[in-house]
Amino acid sequence: MPKIKCKKVTWEEVEEWSRIVSDSVYSSGWIPDVVVAISRGGYVPARLVCDRLVVGELVSLQISHWPSAAQMAKEAGVRTPLHCNMGGKKALIVDDIADTGESLIIAKDHVWTNCRPDAIRIASLQWISGSSKIRPDYYAEEVKEWIWYQYPWTRLEDIIGFVKKVVEESPGKEAWSLDEIIGKVREWYGVEFDRWFFERALDRLVSKGLLKREGDRIIAKV
Repeated sequence: MPKIKCKKVTWEEVEEWSRIVSDSVYSSGWIPDVVVAISRGGYVPARLVCDRLVVGELVSLQISHWPSAAQMAKEAGVRTPLHCNMGGKKALIVDDIADTGESLIIAKDHVWTNCRPDAIRIASLQWISGSSKIRPDYYAEEVKEWIWYQYPWTRLEDIIGFVKKVVEESPGKEAWSLDEIIGKVREWYGVEFDRWFFERALDRLVSKGLLKREGDRIIAKV
């Protein structure tokens, strides 16, 4: 069994979930005038929702929450504020997932305070009901227990985190081959990725000084 529950998401699933969310909004009769993407995870879903609801106005708000792949930060905060006039408009805030719900809570408060729309609703592809502090008005999938959703737009970023974690947290293992790293990530996370992602992840980690390379072996920095 994997040490960390992880689901590798396909683009086809993203399109289907975005359709479900959009259909839910449409069926409710509450059509937004502007969509607010919580970046970076909400960019793609928000754009798809815009298209399916024929909403021409899309803005973004960046909130920092997760420090690394499959690890929870202690607190979230606004990184890039949003200042605009939404008076007379309905705003739909979109993110990829409501896991703790903190990003959505912070975004909703920020948009109310800085943009003053007439109404706000929130949407996400997934709602992890067992851990989220808020239930989105619209969502495609309720998830009962926490799981790390590995979305296509964070593939390399997450694999960098996966590789760093398995190399640094495997006691007694001093040097790794690429195949050993790939196998350990599969064992810990229960998912598989193309070899290219691991090659690029190692290049990145070595260039940042987080891992070191000796010949064809990878060693954790001490």
